[in-house]
Amino acid sequence: MATVPKLLQQQEEDHSKLRSVSVDLNVDPLLQIDIPYALSEREKVKFTVHTKTTLPTFQSPEFSVTRQHEDFVWLHDTLIETTDYAGLIIPPAPAKPDFNGP
Repeated sequence: MATVPKLLQQQEEDHSKLRSVSVDLNVDPLLQIDIPYALSEREKVKFTVHTKTTLPTFQSPEFSVTRQHEDFVWLHDTLIETTDYAGLIIPPAPAKPDFNGP
């Protein structure tokens, strides 16, 4: 049976293995994404995703793409299932908009 000092030492060692991540939300972001439009076409919902960036890895500093609701669900599911993102907070997949609602 472990003694109290050994238990405390083990807790300190376990605590030292934790990593801290600092995020400064007051800086100008290098990547801005907004979804200004949603369009209902029969059974499909299409979104315009607008991106602005100063990151050099992109060919253009500003561009838009059209995506369907199912694309966002796929992205969510892929992030959840990928071990590279384990431990990160992934928001829930968006609900499908109901354009026929009251």
